[in-house]
Amino acid sequence: MTRSRTDGAARVRAAFASATDAGRAAFVAYVMAGFPSDDASTDAGEAALRCGADMLEVGIPFSDPLADGPVIAEAGRAAIAAGGGFGSAIALIRGLRARGLIQPILAMTYLNPLLATGSDAALRSLADAGADGLILPDLPAGEMPAFERSAADHGLALTFLVAPNTAANRLEAAIRASTGFLYVVPLFGVTGARDRLADGAAALLSRVRRAAGGRVPVAAGFGISTPEQARDLARVADGVVVGSTLVAAMRDRGASAVGETVARLRGD
Repeated sequence: MTRSRTDGAARVRAAFASATDAGRAAFVAYVMAGFPSDDASTDAGEAALRCGADMLEVGIPFSDPLADGPVIAEAGRAAIAAGGGFGSAIALIRGLRARGLIQPILAMTYLNPLLATGSDAALRSLADAGADGLILPDLPAGEMPAFERSAADHGLALTFLVAPNTAANRLEAAIRASTGFLYVVPLFGVTGARDRLADGAAALLSRVRRAAGGRVPVAAGFGISTPEQARDLARVADGVVVGSTLVAAMRDRGASAVGETVARLRGD
């Protein structure tokens, strides 16, 4: 499949614009590829998208996920133990496209799985499978310009992360380099559902959106577990990302629970 340089970025931006036009924040749902199996994770992704997610974030199993809390980390390790890995993400994305799902799909991965596969070959495989972009928590914007160019050449949008301690110059670099959306982590620490939002989350998001000035959509994640938390973040962000709560639903009750949880968190 031949993809133009701007395909993925255009689709991701269009999904945010459509949500904004509807008077709400975009909902980005996370599933772990290969957890608990390739077929089951594809079912989970389909459930999330059919129950209201605007975009899907597909985690690629990795043995040392530094930014992930226990729920997602254990899911990744279970996927690897069952034989999953980069190929599981490819199978999931291909499976969703074969089932007629057209919403943007972004692979969330650390650099190691891409480099182990060969970065250009990995990017080509993701694009050919139907992915629209990448989220890379361990790659600072501008550190690997050749990789960024290669992703763009394959039509894959890039999303970079910023945190409360991100310096102003690094924030500006991430804004400029993020062709998908800017991912704000409004706390110090790893992923995982929490009882309440981090102190200062709203102020941080407001500051980042002012800095972005409409150049890139701003989404927030890490810790969302209730509809109230999702609504609070939606007031100050263009999008809300939910991960650990959905992975826990998959672990405990299966793919249908993922869809039910998306609908509940959206307030449907």
